[in-house]
This record gives sequence, C-alpha cells and structure tokens, in this order.
Amino acid sequence: MKLRDCRSHSVHSNHLKKKKVLLSGPESLSRLNQVLSTSDLATPALCLVEALWMLEKYNSRTKKSEALWKRANTLFPGGVSHNIRTFGMPTCNSYPPYISRGQDGHIWDVDGNEYIDWWMTHYSLILGHNNAAVKKAIQDQSEFGHHFGAPNEPEVRFGEQLQEAVPLLKRMRFTASGSESTMYATRLARAFTGKNLIGKSLGGWHGGNDALAYHLKHPFSDTPIYDGVSFDFNDRESFDMMLKNHGRDLAAVIVEPVIGAGGGIPPEPEFLRYIREETAARDIVLIFDEIITGFRLRFGTAGDRIFGAEPDLLTLGKAAAGGMPLGVYGGREDIMALAAPGAIGGQWVGGGTFSSHPLTMVAGLAVLEQLRAKKGDYSRLNNMGDSFRARLNEMLGEMKAPLVGTGIGSINFISHLRLRHEEPIKTPGQLGALFDHRQQDIFQGFLMQEGVFGYHGLGALSFAHTQEDVEKTLSAISRAIESMRHIKSKRK
Repeated sequence: MKLRDCRSHSVHSNHLKKKKVLLSGPESLSRLNQVLSTSDLATPALCLVEALWMLEKYNSRTKKSEALWKRANTLFPGGVSHNIRTFGMPTCNSYPPYISRGQDGHIWDVDGNEYIDWWMTHYSLILGHNNAAVKKAIQDQSEFGHHFGAPNEPEVRFGEQLQEAVPLLKRMRFTASGSESTMYATRLARAFTGKNLIGKSLGGWHGGNDALAYHLKHPFSDTPIYDGVSFDFNDRESFDMMLKNHGRDLAAVIVEPVIGAGGGIPPEPEFLRYIREETAARDIVLIFDEIITGFRLRFGTAGDRIFGAEPDLLTLGKAAAGGMPLGVYGGREDIMALAAPGAIGGQWVGGGTFSSHPLTMVAGLAVLEQLRAKKGDYSRLNNMGDSFRARLNEMLGEMKAPLVGTGIGSINFISHLRLRHEEPIKTPGQLGALFDHRQQDIFQGFLMQEGVFGYHGLGALSFAHTQEDVEKTLSAISRAIESMRHIKSKRK
C-alpha cells in the first residue's frame, strides 16, 4: 500500500477525499471509503489514511473479528456492552479482537491470533486463564444446578474463608459486581451517619453507579449526579481543602488504596494513614475500594496490611473469584447491622438476583485455596511487576518517548503523555493534565498489532505469566513506539 499527500493534522473528510491517495486492491479502497464515510476527521492526531495503514497487519489477520464488529454495531451502542471494551481501537479506525479462548497468561481471538494478555479479565484472573481447579469447581457445582436464588452452602463456606483472610470483614454481603458493592457501601454510610455527601479521589473509578461515577477524567468538571465532592489522591492540601469546605456534611470518603483507572498510582508514604486519622476525627466513614488490590498484592487486603490504614468498610471482587461475577462489601459490625432486614434506621441494601451465585461461590473457594498456598509467592509476582516497570521506564527514557509506566507490584499501567515528563507522577490530577487520550489509543492499537492485549496501556500480571512474556512485552512496546514514530515521520 502506498500513501502520499497526507501531511495535514486537521482536515475535513471532504477535503481528504480530494487528496491523492493510492491504494492497492479493491478491498483497501472499500475499507478507505468506509472509514471516510463513518469517521469525524475534525481533529485527528494522525491522518486517517495513515491510521488505516498503520494497523494494516492487524486488520488483515482479524477478518472474523471485523465481521463480528460490524454485526455488533447493529445491536449495541458503540458496538459493545461495556464502553472500555472497544480498547480504543476505533480511534485507529479498527475494531477490537473477539476472544474465543484463554490459557494461563495468553488469549486467542476468533481468527486464531495469540496475544500475551495483560488485561486478564479486568485484572481478575490472578491465577491465569482456564485455571484447572476453578474450572472443576464450577463444573462439579453445575451438576446440581447453577443458581437457586436462595441461601446455599458454598455461600457460607466462602464467607468464612474471606473473613479468615480479611478479619476486617466482621459482617459482609455478596453482590454480583463491584459497582453494586460500592453503591451499597456508600448507602450504608449515609444511613449510619445521617449525612448524604460522599468524597472520592479524582480519577477514582468505583463502578458505574450514580453515587460515584463522577470526576473520572480531566478536567474533572462534570457535575455529580448525587451529592459528591472530590480531592486529588496523594495531595494532602487537596484533601484538607475538601474537609475544610465539606467535612461537616461528609458521610463517607471512598478511595482505592492504589488508584486504578486514574493511572495505577500507589499512595505516598503515610497518605492513607492521614486520610484514616482525619476521617476518624470527624466521624466520617472511610471505605477502601479493594476490588482491584484485594488478593492481588497479597493474600488479603492491601490498605491495612501494606499501607497501614484500617477502613470502616471495604469492598472486594475481581481476583477473589477468579473471573466469576463477584462483589463484596462489609466491615464494621455496627455499620453492617443496618443492612439486616427490619433494622431500625436501616436502609434497603441487597445483593441482587445473582448475589451469592453458587458457581461464583465455589469458584471463589477454589481461588482462595490456591492463593493461600501461594502466600509466599506473592513477593515473586510483585517483584516481577516492579522489575518490569523499572526496565520499562528506563527504556522509555532512553527512547525519549512521552510515555510513563506507573503501578505497584503486579499492577502495571502505561500512559501516553502530551510531552515527555521526567519527574515522577504522583496524583491523578497531575496525570490527567498530561494525558493524551488519542495517542494512548493509538499506542494500544500498535500493541494489539504486536500481540499484546491490554488496556490503560497494559494491566496486571498473573501467577501464570512467565519471564518470557515480560521480555516479549518490552520488545513489543519498543516496536510499537518505533511504529508510531515511523507513521509521524511520513507527515513531515
């Protein structure tokens, strides 16, 4: 494929159609016409024809995924049932791969292409794909029925195992998702305190519920649907200002011990302890959202055991059930007592039709049994992640690439910035101001073409990943950056 006359950074589609673009073959011409007819070219960071060319290898080997994508767009808004599952590919005028199977740290799409998987089902699969013990537990339970909408023995056994691993869970409830768990936790905090206002971190993602889905992306100027305020994680002055202005009205502060979607940012030393001290002094309920960090950085929770701060309530999910739909909320007995049927001053907080689903419960039991046996192996996994991130940032520095790796332990994010930034990024607000959304999508598109599957730049390691996976990922990142530079050089 040969391309020329594609130097403009901002062109209208009608103008682009008039440019001289040479393509080989009717299929390429058809693809170009499709792109031109469906895309908004008002502010492209890369010329659209270049975007077409840059993922030519990916597009040529994913024809079944392309066909499914076309069908999906006639069914689902934006073609997906979860916004982030486009994986930024439409920005590259492409489409996500449709995944058919997974094993250990790898997945395969419907066209048979293999990927090193860092996404790992939204970071859930800490034991890897298709874990034998988890699969057997699900199969064995399904012989007796898959769901009853009634109390079941695995529910009690799993609850006991969770409580043993996380003693802070004096009482708990199961749900089917993290979004439900954080919603119910904040509802309980409001009932317990008699106040309505909730505080959270800028960029903090706690699910798509109306109580907490605000101030997610820079410039964080959206209006909360319900009573909500925010502060910048790791910024004591920002937190103090929130307390000064709203402390008397706050029912709860909810925070991830390590910021997830907001950038994979760990807490500065003593920051979580400071939040604990200040909320306790004002009788504000502190909620740790450990849906990502729980059972990922250690066997149990991170906020209390790694960072030294005990919340009043906490939420769990993801890794605790090995990819099955799970949410957990729980903590102090006096607060959780308000969830009991008929409790004086209580609130309706349930779990939903699919709460304590037997298949999820037995999967969780199989996961915890294996993770308990791997307690001593967490250090190896975390060291693998820390080493990867150090080597990544060293490589990015040598390449003078405007990207940065953030995270802690097995959690690894890569963010494409508007310009090279040498100083460590410590807050979601700081990262949001530097973040380049379009270039991030394009970088991820190139990684996908290189056989690395992830989001937020990458994702999380599992116990099933190997050092070879790490080495191949570093090489793929280097090639992706060089490919982006090659594309940009064609405009000059």
